[in-house]
Amino acid sequence: MRRLFGAAVVLLFLVLAAGCMSSQPPAGYVTIRSVDISIPDGQPPSNVTRVTAVPYLDAVYADVDGVDLQVSAKEAGTDIVVEETVRSIGTLASGRTAKEEITLTLENGRGYDVWVTIWQDGRMRESGSVNVFLPDRTVATQQLAYSLLTVSAIDVMTPDLGADPITLDIITGIANSGGSSGDLVMEIRAVNLQTGITAVRESRPLGTIPGDLGVEKRVSITVPNGYDYEIRLRLVEDGAAFATSTGRITLAPPPQVILADGAVFSPAKSTSPVALSTPAPTPGKPSSAQVGQFRVQSSGAPTPTYSPGFTVGLAAAGLIGAGFLRRRK
Repeated sequence: MRRLFGAAVVLLFLVLAAGCMSSQPPAGYVTIRSVDISIPDGQPPSNVTRVTAVPYLDAVYADVDGVDLQVSAKEAGTDIVVEETVRSIGTLASGRTAKEEITLTLENGRGYDVWVTIWQDGRMRESGSVNVFLPDRTVATQQLAYSLLTVSAIDVMTPDLGADPITLDIITGIANSGGSSGDLVMEIRAVNLQTGITAVRESRPLGTIPGDLGVEKRVSITVPNGYDYEIRLRLVEDGAAFATSTGRITLAPPPQVILADGAVFSPAKSTSPVALSTPAPTPGKPSSAQVGQFRVQSSGAPTPTYSPGFTVGLAAAGLIGAGFLRRRK
């Protein structure tokens, strides 16, 4: 009996030792150490700004192959992608931090979330974002000193609400309380809120407005029906913006409501004009670019697991122990 017990102990020790020695080192994976956002100096006054995103990438435990970097600029708080760049990094060496520079050209006067996502062999490893606000850097020309333009109203109407594609008439009331204006242009952008795709992005000339006169300017755009749109307008005089407006148009069909008797309730669509909001400038609006801190939102880093040898050792130990107890009985 003692010999059997001694042999069992020796065998148990050998199995456990083999299990511990067969453990594999953890596999390498890639992670984002941090992200810097820089705005190069010396950019001339414009309605856009070049922004440089600089992510720092680390390979953990071992060298990592098949690394891709994705940098996306989304409108703040939404999934609407304004600009996106995907770059193949290839191999990252363990113990060394790699730096990449991605340049984005973004429209001024708006806030953005700059997303940085790292991929390894087609699998997302880590993703995070940093918020950025860009102030308006357009400069009013001398013409604005004596052509005092204001927007009295902006409405959106359609001649046929059931048409597909549908025509939207944007009617803008503009008053000029000064001298004759310069050349006016309306910049229009319509974003499909269901898909995030920009359906219309155009510039339409409006001509000039004589002094001390108020007029209505009508511009028509055509978009697919059955969706909701965010419409942004920017009125420009001789290259300088003097008014912006943003509003939403609901064209998607409402959800069906089935009544108790089985009838389908579908409220009639209204052909009333839809007004776009034109907020007044706020004195507290930042006049310089603001950049937040990079925050990791999701991580696909692999989790450590027990090595196969150690698991086999534990199972063998349990079987030997069970056999010893049966012999004791």
